[in-house]
Amino acid sequence: MDYFYELYAAYILKRAIELGEDDVLSINTEERYVPFARLLAEKAKEITGNGSYLVIIENKRAKEAVEIFSDYLIEKNPTVFIYLQGREEEPEFENNRIYSAREAQLFNHLSSPTILPEAEVSFLTIPMPNELWAEKIGEDRLEKNAALLISDFLSLSSEKNMPTLKEAVEIDNYDKMNLNSHKGLKAKLYSDDGMVDLSFSFVDESIFKSLVFETKNKRKFLPHLFPSSYFRAIDKKSAEGHVYTNMPFLLFGKIIGSAGFEFENGKVVSFSSSEEDAERLNTYLMQDEDASALAEISITETFSELEEIPLFNYTEWDKLRGIVLSLGAPRSEAVPFESEEEAALKGIASSLFTLSIPLGTGLTLSVENEDGEEEIVYSDGFIEDNQ
Repeated sequence: MDYFYELYAAYILKRAIELGEDDVLSINTEERYVPFARLLAEKAKEITGNGSYLVIIENKRAKEAVEIFSDYLIEKNPTVFIYLQGREEEPEFENNRIYSAREAQLFNHLSSPTILPEAEVSFLTIPMPNELWAEKIGEDRLEKNAALLISDFLSLSSEKNMPTLKEAVEIDNYDKMNLNSHKGLKAKLYSDDGMVDLSFSFVDESIFKSLVFETKNKRKFLPHLFPSSYFRAIDKKSAEGHVYTNMPFLLFGKIIGSAGFEFENGKVVSFSSSEEDAERLNTYLMQDEDASALAEISITETFSELEEIPLFNYTEWDKLRGIVLSLGAPRSEAVPFESEEEAALKGIASSLFTLSIPLGTGLTLSVENEDGEEEIVYSDGFIEDNQ
């Protein structure tokens, strides 16, 4: 386990943010993850020569703030914020109940705010392996099993490591150039077997965005450690058709193995599932007016690291499943407007809740161009190369 944490710390500092000589970390953590926070700070000092701020969190509030690995008072403000996120106990599911924002967060169903200001400094959320996480992903209740999941996904102990930040940015720029070369708003998503046949419209003025983020001073960083997902907001009144998935997803703490959804006027109007799963689906759809609205599509190209990992139980990594549809609300970064009022007028869904439905890679996504012709955007796991 110590070896895992050494590799994990190196990956975070050298690949997700590419720590520089002038950087100062601020690490927010619960007490149980302080040893890893200290390891991060120690490795950061080897690179920067600077100490780090350590903020102890208890019940979501800052309990204590200290400076570590510094022989003198740190005079610089933090340039990178890191949050060590552990899995928490979920509430018990209750049928036909409206849940609070805090409960939605514990279930991983809390949506992003519609509008977020541009980041002043780099920030990273670091998922920390623990017993609750291991149990939820179907492993034995052992922290080391969740650690192995992270290690396998990020190829921490392999020579074939994930791209560096510089490489990720190059790939990201190329893929977004291809995706955004298609100017049509009307889109269609379908499979050869007819299990997915859905039409919808992208929000006007929207483009495909990614998980490569940028601060106001143009510094690139990976807030969720991994870059390869592209997403775009969907007009909440536009979806028509049906989708079926046999890929697992979490709903109020339970793994749903398969489900079908029928859309009319942008919203889910019916679904097919087991009787037990239907209770959870009904409860989700009743949470608020936009909970059932199709809000966003996410695209990931095929890559082998995911083939043996059916479920992460970490929201952003579980969106790396080929095509993923999100109900309720898009990510803030997908919203191209400056106010909630303008976003609402343009068709942005704004539920407090969100649910991601993975569909996999065996699909085609196309848009209708100005001449009424179909242009393929994505097919069978790959983004169409238009360069």
